[in-house]
Amino acid sequence: MMDRIFSSLSSGPSLTDWSGSDDGKTNTTASPEATAEPAAEPSSSAAPSVADKKSLKVLFLSSDTGGGHRASATSLAQQFENLFPGSTYELCDIVQLDGPPPYNMLVKSYKHLSAHPHQWKLVYSVSNTRAYEMLADVHMKSAMERAVRKRIMEKAPDVVVSVHPLMTNVPVLACSNITKETGKHLPIFTVCTDLGSAHSMWFANGVEKLFVASEAIKSLAMQRGKVPEEKIVMSGLPIRYDFSIQATNMGERHCEGGREYQRKVRTELGLEEYKERKCVLVMGGGEGCGRLSNIVDGLYLQFVERNIEALILVVCGRNEELKESLEHRNWEELREKYVIARNRGADLDSCIGLLSDAGCIGGTPGDGGVAGQLKRIISSPSFGLGSLTGTTPNDVFSPSKGSDAGGAPYEATSLPGTRSTSPTANVTQEERGVYHMSSLLNNLDYSKSEDDKNTTTEENTLPAVVAATESNNSSEYETEVLNEAVITASNSLVEHHVKVMGLGFITNMAEYMVAADVLVSKAGPGTIAEAASLSLPVMLTSFLPGQEEGNVDYVVQGEFGTFVSDSDPQGISDVVASWLTDEQKLKHLSANAKKCGAPDAAAEIVEAIGESALRWKNINDSKHAKS
Repeated sequence: MMDRIFSSLSSGPSLTDWSGSDDGKTNTTASPEATAEPAAEPSSSAAPSVADKKSLKVLFLSSDTGGGHRASATSLAQQFENLFPGSTYELCDIVQLDGPPPYNMLVKSYKHLSAHPHQWKLVYSVSNTRAYEMLADVHMKSAMERAVRKRIMEKAPDVVVSVHPLMTNVPVLACSNITKETGKHLPIFTVCTDLGSAHSMWFANGVEKLFVASEAIKSLAMQRGKVPEEKIVMSGLPIRYDFSIQATNMGERHCEGGREYQRKVRTELGLEEYKERKCVLVMGGGEGCGRLSNIVDGLYLQFVERNIEALILVVCGRNEELKESLEHRNWEELREKYVIARNRGADLDSCIGLLSDAGCIGGTPGDGGVAGQLKRIISSPSFGLGSLTGTTPNDVFSPSKGSDAGGAPYEATSLPGTRSTSPTANVTQEERGVYHMSSLLNNLDYSKSEDDKNTTTEENTLPAVVAATESNNSSEYETEVLNEAVITASNSLVEHHVKVMGLGFITNMAEYMVAADVLVSKAGPGTIAEAASLSLPVMLTSFLPGQEEGNVDYVVQGEFGTFVSDSDPQGISDVVASWLTDEQKLKHLSANAKKCGAPDAAAEIVEAIGESALRWKNINDSKHAKS
């Protein structure tokens, strides 16, 4: 079966672009050779070629409540065209078109709810109860089944594929009624697009097959949905065709062939200058500048501190504010001022917070920007080690850390591998393994001025100046000398070793994941599945409570990543830096990711659906011919 799949993949198109999803119009499709020109839009009533016995007319049911549903439908559509040439597709949101309130407002509500996790958690938790499930089932079937049945009959598909939890119970009933009315069996399948946990409304017993990506969802389907085990297929999450191609081309990520392919891809992406560096790919969606900017600053400063040669690629998407901020940030000046601040005793976590606040202000470096913030750090005589450290604000994304009645620290562990506070808050500088800047400079001598470079004495070396400035009698002149010396030392040690690049909206994510060594991202199921397919270790930083919580468990239990809250940029950067400096750890994480990856899931799902649909199509055609 796999030989046939790969044979079809090698010559098939690589783009399926949906249009008119909100009104149920037919999609447009394009081959790689035709992507420069708009593809012709076929009629919604267009029938497959009679000459091609394998063509099918497929109706996908989905909604734009998050990008994952549409992405899964698109990946499946690509494979229908690859494996069943001549097939046509439509994407229809029956809930928005035919559903009663409040369901028909879900697309408009989703953006608000996803940006307010506390509200989302309430809605998700209430709607995922047995009582609500029964009430919604009765309400939706009585209010919209006839309209849905009429709409499906007008489109006359050979097969219906649901990729959304609100489009299972009603379509199953509608397809059953269509079969009774027409005498032709209309098969319907569900492809669950969640990874580690799923809403109970995914599981309608009347489908032909239910495709799931994990044992956890299989158990939920059997327990909550009473779906028979023989109807459940463990398939992996359907992801885009590009990832299957890149996984095949790359092979083993950490073997010589895999590394060589990574260098080749980096060159093709215009990153040839950095092809030998470690690379971190940071993704955060479009929900604003703040926390993603904090993470980027944390990574940058951590790599500077540890002298790690690295490239940080930040996928800003449509977040123009963040992209502009990264483009205008003066990283060299930030590094210089940061090194001085750290040498004065400032805690890394404190620096990150102040730098990030400044970095999110779209302006040029100056007194009001990053440099200005750092100047205030440097000029503050009371800014000592840990002066601004402590527990970070409580966050819905992870448990909080505090102390019991006796003052002993404790940490909630409802999610394995989670942290919501700085991991260094309660330990010494030596215990946490963070380097003091002066330790990097102990063996370097710097004179007080350029003219005196050749006459360096014991009194004007950097260690002596450091000691002088730390004494009660240190002068402003000596402090200025120290600052200049530290800047010079920092430039010689870490200049150009850390590069940050902001990327806009990209369509070749598979290539960027090949180029990366670590992914930093929110816990979206599609992103995790894509990373696993390319053996890419994952650092998760946030999740939607309920819906995406199980995705964190999936990564942590699969041992190809961990979770640190985006409210703790120091913790994120500390873990990522430890991975990048431990080649064996990276290999271990990558090997585990590969075990969890399913780059060919979309092809395998479509082959199973297509073969079943063709059998029913032949039976139905035979019945029609006899009548």
